[in-house]
Amino acid sequence: MSNRFIALLTIASVLAGRAAVAQPVESPSASPLPSTSPPSSSALPPAGVIPSGVSVDVTGSPGVTPDVLDTQILAALDQEIRPTLRPGAAVRYGPIVPWPLLPLATGSRTAVNVTVTIEGDSASTTVTGVTTATIDNVVVAPAVPNVLFLSDDPEYLQSDGLVFRGQVSAGRPVRLYYYHSDIGVPRDLDVVLTAAVPSRVQLIESAAGPDLDVMSVGHTVTRDLLQFEQANEGAVVDIEPGKPFIARHALMIQGELVAGAADVHVMSGGAVTVSVVASPAGGHPDAYLSGPRMPFDGHDRHGMFDLDGFGNIAQSYVVGGPDVAVHYGGRTRTPRSLDPSDPGHDYGDYGIVHRITFGLVNPGDTPQLVYLYEKPLAGPVRSSFLVDGQLKELGCVRMPQPYWIATYQVPAHSNGISTTVTMTDGGSFYPLEFGVTDTQPLPYTPPVGTPDGCSPNVASSPSPTAAQKK
Repeated sequence: MSNRFIALLTIASVLAGRAAVAQPVESPSASPLPSTSPPSSSALPPAGVIPSGVSVDVTGSPGVTPDVLDTQILAALDQEIRPTLRPGAAVRYGPIVPWPLLPLATGSRTAVNVTVTIEGDSASTTVTGVTTATIDNVVVAPAVPNVLFLSDDPEYLQSDGLVFRGQVSAGRPVRLYYYHSDIGVPRDLDVVLTAAVPSRVQLIESAAGPDLDVMSVGHTVTRDLLQFEQANEGAVVDIEPGKPFIARHALMIQGELVAGAADVHVMSGGAVTVSVVASPAGGHPDAYLSGPRMPFDGHDRHGMFDLDGFGNIAQSYVVGGPDVAVHYGGRTRTPRSLDPSDPGHDYGDYGIVHRITFGLVNPGDTPQLVYLYEKPLAGPVRSSFLVDGQLKELGCVRMPQPYWIATYQVPAHSNGISTTVTMTDGGSFYPLEFGVTDTQPLPYTPPVGTPDGCSPNVASSPSPTAAQKK
């Protein structure tokens, strides 16, 4: 029995369970099944309320993948059900009809029936029912974030309170990047959206954790965000005054990390406030939303930064000439803080998407193979790259050696372009070198535990020191 499982058994909090996932169908809708609940044998109140139906608006082109549909269906159910749960209740979903999920094309609609069980305890009655989720893939033009909200201060949460707060205005999309570990007693971490007037928001989110393996958590956030942004995959949600919208909820125990990235695009209405809140396990974040921020940890890994133009890098490589390389994630070039009086910084470029373009020129008479590579410069690092739209994942490396990413054959007397989109991983060490060479790089990343690879201790250790990370 794992330590986390044992710890969770001792927490009197509201937990979300799941027996299955929701699936779309090709027909416009699925016939709802009648909701049922077992007759009450006492005067105990129900453990929660099951809605008859929920509406789920998603975005994605040419379609929304099954995993994203699954996530958004469950999130919509949580939004409706969690506020109704009594203390000690737990909700789980499944079975789902129909099955399996299929991608949902842009402009299409579908529906699924989801069985919901809210389990009570000695003070409430278990209820069971079937609710219908109607899913629409609505058309929303991609919106590149102009601003970065960085929430990594304090990185280690030792108390409850407001961790971060920032405002997103219409027409100026924002990316929130958060990275926090728990110290001490179990607690909840919530990302909350609030608004003074009704507002409609597109959310593109990637999330990982809670987990002790900080490098794995950081890598998952980056990899998923790159893919979601490429396809504009997300959800459209309505924020109502006086009704906080929980975009992310996670329960952390001692030493665990929760991280994520959320692109927030206000499509209509007024400004939306984005908050990160730590609260007692099983509690509610609402009480902390208007309170003061908890004290910083002294490393100043926080702030609001201007993303306009930052991260766009272009170089040219000529076959037969010297290698060409760029560096990112260092301290010499960082995004501009929108508050000159704020000492916060983003060393490491966490939450920043880089678009790196290499011109490939071959003036010679014969074709030539050239290689994209990465080279760690500061310690252990994992990476995800979208090379000309194709995902390339690299394992954990730490030695300053070039590791292969992709190969091009450049025809004679030709000019070409290679475009790579990437983002740094939380928990990894930077800067990183990314370049083009005609010398074959190391073809594989080393196995964990080898002299030039990452040890298991590195993968599960606390995040890097301030001198190397952030």
